[in-house]
Amino acid sequence: MVKHASLAKVCFITSLSLISSASLASEKSIAELVDAVNGTLDDASREAGKQVKLRNHAKGFCTSGSFIPAAELQQQLDIPFFNQGPIKVTARFSLGGTNANLSDKTPGRFMSLKIDGEKESLNFVTTNVPIFFASNLDDFYSFQTKIKEGPQGKQWLKDNKPDAKRFLDYVAQLPPSPSFANSRYFGVNSFYFRQSQSDKTAEPIAGKWIFEPLAGTAALSKDELAKMDDNFLKAELLTRIETQAAEWELYIQLAEASDIINDPTVSWPDSRPRLLAGKLVIDGKRDSAPEVSQCGDGIFNPVLLPKGITPSADPILNARTPAYIESFIRRR
Repeated sequence: MVKHASLAKVCFITSLSLISSASLASEKSIAELVDAVNGTLDDASREAGKQVKLRNHAKGFCTSGSFIPAAELQQQLDIPFFNQGPIKVTARFSLGGTNANLSDKTPGRFMSLKIDGEKESLNFVTTNVPIFFASNLDDFYSFQTKIKEGPQGKQWLKDNKPDAKRFLDYVAQLPPSPSFANSRYFGVNSFYFRQSQSDKTAEPIAGKWIFEPLAGTAALSKDELAKMDDNFLKAELLTRIETQAAEWELYIQLAEASDIINDPTVSWPDSRPRLLAGKLVIDGKRDSAPEVSQCGDGIFNPVLLPKGITPSADPILNARTPAYIESFIRRR
């Protein structure tokens, strides 16, 4: 409990400057946003949610590996964090939503990472969908409340919220992958990256994270999906990495002048240049370590950033940490 309390305190201090800006951008408080995600819109349901430690991404598991930075990245970006040897990684793979019994036959896949270097850390919160469903916190609240109303609420979103419609249409055509290892993962939010010191006048450049699976992408056919049970993903990945690590190349997709930076509902063209940041290797070798086995109890803070990387003004990004803290506190 002391360990968790310390974590919450550190994350809270990190996020103080974000809470006010995020709240001012919306009529909804951080607590109300968490209520919308959890479906706890009244006192009784909120207390019931606390009793069962209700949370988003309820179905998931932790494992471990390492990150190997790409040495050539330093020629273009000035980020000392990437100038070191293999770095230990704690990973959590999950599905979306508060249902811990959600079927793995659904298409959503999520990967969160803690990459803990010698002096600094870098966290990721990524998804296999390259666009988000809301560009601001009020639309986020509307999406979360309406989607829980079932088909009627979903149709309302399609009729009234173009960003939500685009997201729902994308997910509807997305086939489930047979493995977490066969999914691309996107950081839908933008960050700013400091350019190489060779040009000290260069402004930071905006970019987004993309993880490309070295095993390639794959999709289950309808016949294959029908033969699967509802809980195949965890066993598949943990069995896979007993003999061969799951690996991804991490890229930073760079924005051009015409690209929208602070809106996660907008994806940039595939033609945008990308820089190789390194390779993620998930092998499970540290799975017995407490920080790995208990990682589901903690927070993956996407604005816990090393020197040379700063968050954009995206309101969704800047609300994530205070919302995660609120959810974390409710689960204590």
